[in-house]
Amino acid sequence: LARLVAEQATADRDRRLAARLRYARFPHRRSIDDFDYDFQPSVDRKLVEDLATLRFIDENRPILFLGQPGCGKTHLAVALATIAVEAGYRGYFTTADHLCRTLVRASIEGNLTSKMKSFTAPTVLVIDDVGLLPIGGTEASAVFFQVVNTRYEKGHPTIVTTNRGLPDWGEILGDTVVAAAILDRLMHDAVVFNIKDPSWRLREHQALTTEATDATERRR
Repeated sequence: LARLVAEQATADRDRRLAARLRYARFPHRRSIDDFDYDFQPSVDRKLVEDLATLRFIDENRPILFLGQPGCGKTHLAVALATIAVEAGYRGYFTTADHLCRTLVRASIEGNLTSKMKSFTAPTVLVIDDVGLLPIGGTEASAVFFQVVNTRYEKGHPTIVTTNRGLPDWGEILGDTVVAAAILDRLMHDAVVFNIKDPSWRLREHQALTTEATDATERRR
């Protein structure tokens, strides 16, 4: 009987975890152990491991990953959010473009309040690729601010990835005042990673190019 009860409890936990992972909409499963710290030496491994304790949730510390495309920003953001979901917290993943488009459309359709909860209710929110596509527009920058500000007031940490420097956010959002207000919330007690190393995808491309060149030389 004890074994059956334990098995049922395990099955229930697995179902709840699976449901939270579906809700989170992570684009892929990643772990901090999979991250190649040797290839990206500018990433502080001890700091990442400290964040993996999830203390940043209790302390409401935002996390910002800055760096060029392909340097591992999304990998680390998703890995940390996944740890939170596995620990029982609610997580959610979105891109900055999707967040703004969804909420601007909701505002037009008259259901902004209910849609806003998708981004403000989860304990941990990942906003990916800020600056990859322009957010410009009064409504878009306004809803972006509402999400960040509401989460700040609720004490829910936000994880952001961006390939643009923070001084460029005024241009990205099309409003320097709103950008300053957003960064004021995001930078309060924030943990910031400035990843200066190259792209993994370009490394893979370089490896293929090198192999092809070597093969050509051997044929000669």
